[in-house]
Amino acid sequence: MPSTLTVHPAITLDSSIQQQNESEQHWAVKSAICDRLRSDPDYTGTIETEKKTSDLIADIRCQLTESPADVPQQFVVEVETSASNKDRLRATIDHLKFGFEVYWVFVADALTARRKTESILSDHMNSQPSLGVASLSDGEISLGAPIRWGEFDIPSRWLGHHELYVPTYDRGVDCFNHGDFTIDGERTTIYREHPRGRLYGSRYLDEKQQTLPEPLQQSPREFLDRLQTGDIERVSPVRGPP
Repeated sequence: MPSTLTVHPAITLDSSIQQQNESEQHWAVKSAICDRLRSDPDYTGTIETEKKTSDLIADIRCQLTESPADVPQQFVVEVETSASNKDRLRATIDHLKFGFEVYWVFVADALTARRKTESILSDHMNSQPSLGVASLSDGEISLGAPIRWGEFDIPSRWLGHHELYVPTYDRGVDCFNHGDFTIDGERTTIYREHPRGRLYGSRYLDEKQQTLPEPLQQSPREFLDRLQTGDIERVSPVRGPP
């Protein structure tokens, strides 16, 4: 079937991005954003499409080692057309909990959905969200501003996690891995013991070695409060099950 899209000469589509179970418009915008990210030397790292962050599959998932000062190193881009019907508030919360900040990009004819999403998100943010817009025919691709953990009032404040499987461990007690954080200048993996909810930290000695997990001095509530104020920072997404 011949293409019905009009793509401005200023826009280049990434030919390596294959169309999945999606409209041609959605695929083209996703491809155009990938091309811009991958062709910009200020972005170094992994830029992938249709990858999970938690139980969600992000349109674009970026895990970078270098990025511009105003761009997070771990983020997702969600492309929305007028036919999209996902729960954008829930998706935002889930991406944030798993360590990925969020860009929402709406095609030009999805103005109503864009305004509705701005209204919903603003109820949970301490600033007005700046969402992206894409118009293939006009050559306009804008990511807007990322939605960040620290500026979002998550209704359920617990962090994203994956169950930590330890074969010799007492299976009557569940353990979860929350990923890596910087605590008092040290990179530390955070584990939680459920149902008591006690937190443990395993500090990095170098790139290949870590200390044994030790109980954290602060309670889960104190940990979350420090994370919310920026005193503790997430430095990696939650790892998948081993």
